[in-house]
Amino acid sequence: MLRCLFFITIAVLACSCAKPPHQELNATEYTVGRAYAMQASEFAPTEYKAARLALEDARKSMQKANYGAARESLEFSLKHARRSIVLTEETKTRRIEAAAQRLRDEEEARQAAILQGWDEEENTFQAQTPTPPPTPKPVPKPKPKITPATSYTVGEKETLWTISAQSKVYNDGLLWPLLYQANRDQIKDPRQIFPGQSLNIRRDMTQKDLDEARQKAKESDIFPVSTKAPPKQ
Repeated sequence: MLRCLFFITIAVLACSCAKPPHQELNATEYTVGRAYAMQASEFAPTEYKAARLALEDARKSMQKANYGAARESLEFSLKHARRSIVLTEETKTRRIEAAAQRLRDEEEARQAAILQGWDEEENTFQAQTPTPPPTPKPVPKPKPKITPATSYTVGEKETLWTISAQSKVYNDGLLWPLLYQANRDQIKDPRQIFPGQSLNIRRDMTQKDLDEARQKAKESDIFPVSTKAPPKQ
């Protein structure tokens, strides 16, 4: 019984091997053709060449009815055809990424060159443009020279102190005793002067005269120093 089963199995295997592998051939031819269309001969030449040669061997084996050898060649061809497709896709992806990176680098270099060109043009323009001369500082106008008066007409609400404090008189209120001394003929009381009076202004004073006049003004209670009116401008 066992011997019968053994011979039956051998017969089945023999029949299966005797059947031409047309389905495997079609699948392999499709895969090899797809690899060719994807340019595997350029991107994965070793794998593609192995798949193509194995396919040719399978066809020759089928012509000789050597279907077992044909199946082995078809399996080998299909394996390498698939491998060539994978390698082709990976290589194309790397090349696309490299090309994109190269374009980015070129664009960055172009932008840098443009910016550098602008900087050079600006520097050239600045170098060619002469520096304008410095703007001269305005010369301050000299203050009008005050000519010392030799006489003075008394105005409303003026005193010997306020008159003496004026710049055209003595520019110092403490020198009012000089006015009083120079006009004793018309001033009886230093507190009483009247609008319209014409006062003589002494100009031949020495430093001693000035010091004595200031001392008298400080000691006098006619125009107390703490309550002196501000000089008239």
